[in-house]
Amino acid sequence: MSESGGLAEPVAETNAERRLRVALYSGIVVPRDAVSRSLIHKLDALRTVIGLGAPIDVTVFTQSIDEAEPEFQVMESVSELLHADEFWSADVHVFEEGMYYDLFNSVFVIPPDRPIMAIEHNSTPVDLIDVPWAKAAVERSHAQRFNLTLARHVACDSEFNVEMARSVGVPDERISVLHLPPTVIPAREPGPMSDHEGPVQLLFLGRFVRGKGIADMLELTRRLLAGDPERFSVTIAGDPRFSDHDLMEDMAELAAAHPGRVEVALAPDDAAMAELFERSDALVIPSYHEGYCVPVVEAYGFGRFVIAYDAGNLPYIVAGLGAVVPTGDLDALGAAVLRFADAIEASRSGEELRLPAERGPMSEREWADAVRSHLSDYSPANFERRFLALLTELAAVSPAGRIPEVDRVLGARIGVLSGAG
Repeated sequence: MSESGGLAEPVAETNAERRLRVALYSGIVVPRDAVSRSLIHKLDALRTVIGLGAPIDVTVFTQSIDEAEPEFQVMESVSELLHADEFWSADVHVFEEGMYYDLFNSVFVIPPDRPIMAIEHNSTPVDLIDVPWAKAAVERSHAQRFNLTLARHVACDSEFNVEMARSVGVPDERISVLHLPPTVIPAREPGPMSDHEGPVQLLFLGRFVRGKGIADMLELTRRLLAGDPERFSVTIAGDPRFSDHDLMEDMAELAAAHPGRVEVALAPDDAAMAELFERSDALVIPSYHEGYCVPVVEAYGFGRFVIAYDAGNLPYIVAGLGAVVPTGDLDALGAAVLRFADAIEASRSGEELRLPAERGPMSEREWADAVRSHLSDYSPANFERRFLALLTELAAVSPAGRIPEVDRVLGARIGVLSGAG
């Protein structure tokens, strides 16, 4: 804030002092949340180039964070944001767009010479929300999506979300795809699926709400265990925050009725998630809506099969390498699980594993090669390279202009990432 108590004014710089100032925005920053991770990946990329000598200042504005870090400022509203020097001095503004948050409305007061980039994450359809306060928030987020039209560039985290940007009038020349990388990465090369012993182990990962299909997962588990209680074990993992209390009670009752066969993992950290992926055979995603679905990429990274509904982005991200069935068709979902179990159990008896993928039956080696090729576009290196390339373009048309040392460091880093991606 200025000494007079009014709004802050930009500070003039000499050519020798020129720095690129970047502001990042998200409504919340919490673990195991795709929008939060999107912001953290960008912050990590900026920290890397700053460490390499790029004269860049970065500030992160959020309305809520679990663990604050030096770059973060908690701002509960636009009115509070307008008194921050770092807001007015920022050359480039980068907003995460998903659930409604007031800070995203600051796009209406950002000076027109300060380029804006928005990351489109999508939000759950209103008819899949049962909790009244959450339904109201989602309705507001759908209306707030029109803020995207003020962005110079919209980077969608999935092919499916490109349609969301188009739906509010963003032209194709201002849209690109910026796939989120996995957060949980295996420490070693995944071993053969047939190495596992005992029951076929299924993993569900997501918030415990109707839109994520937890009710369908619970019913699927009941059917599988009723058919053969020794054949399967099921782990249900997710963050209880923002979840449905009644569905969580149903989940707890099911786990209590099947000790040793149904396990609940609440808010697992990255290390715990890595262990869950390692011991699982397949990830089951019976979601009714997915704008992206990072767990699919993570499961593939651990060499695990994916069985999912065909909702939202799931057909894109599963990419024919798992089993995708019509959304809401529990019979088809159960049949897909049984086909996978038959293939796994046959391989454990000495037969060649033929995975029942949408592309057609695949040997484990064929499947692993195809998965590796698919994941190359979802790598951390690709994400960082594409983000830095977009930042370079936006910085060039910002008040900072072309800063030679910024261009040099970003160009060198992009070159390194191009070889690694």
